Amino acid sequence: AFLSLYAYYNELLAERRTKPGQDLVSALLDAEIADEESGENVRLTDEEIVGFMFLMVVAGNETTTKLLANAVYWGFRNRAQLSRVLDDPDLVPLWTEETLRYDNSTQMVLRRVVEDVEFGGVVIPAEQRVLLLVGSANRDTEVFGDDADQYLLGRDVGQNLMSFGLGTHFCLGSHLARLESNIGLDEVARSVADYELDLDQAVRVHSVNVRGFANL
Repeated sequence: AFLSLYAYYNELLAERRTKPGQDLVSALLDAEIADEESGENVRLTDEEIVGFMFLMVVAGNETTTKLLANAVYWGFRNRAQLSRVLDDPDLVPLWTEETLRYDNSTQMVLRRVVEDVEFGGVVIPAEQRVLLLVGSANRDTEVFGDDADQYLLGRDVGQNLMSFGLGTHFCLGSHLARLESNIGLDEVARSVADYELDLDQAVRVHSVNVRGFANL
């Protein structure tokens, strides 16, 4: 599948060079970035564009489908919260946000420390790798209160949600993920008065990092 997609992307690049359109591929072909050495603006290479497109199709698919299923699952497990949003679909964005916090699709990220840094009284040496547990941070009682382990729609998370990362590494697709989730869950909330899940038939994804369902 990877090789087939790689070939497809390269054919698509060649086509858009001769017939540009109002799409992401055409925009990437026209994009310029500052060269790290010379500082001059340069075009992206084919390899960089293809790599970016792979990132978008994987990151934008896997995590969002898991987010949708996680929301449906935890809504089912917390009937009082679910009834609120089924009675008032305008609360769907709260359903999305609490699912992002409570059971995010991405549970951990790996980062390399660029210089010595002290954290919690411990010095982490430069070039060391640090495994950051996003799922744990989103349940921090010092940040989210003593009820951090409860699934509650409408809690105030402020700027403390770690699900999309921070700073330079902030998720490029955060707005799209929220939009897709809100549209999908809104369809659910406006279509049914209630639902049930066959948990005996539910199949979780076998993954170190991605958390969610292969079948629900």
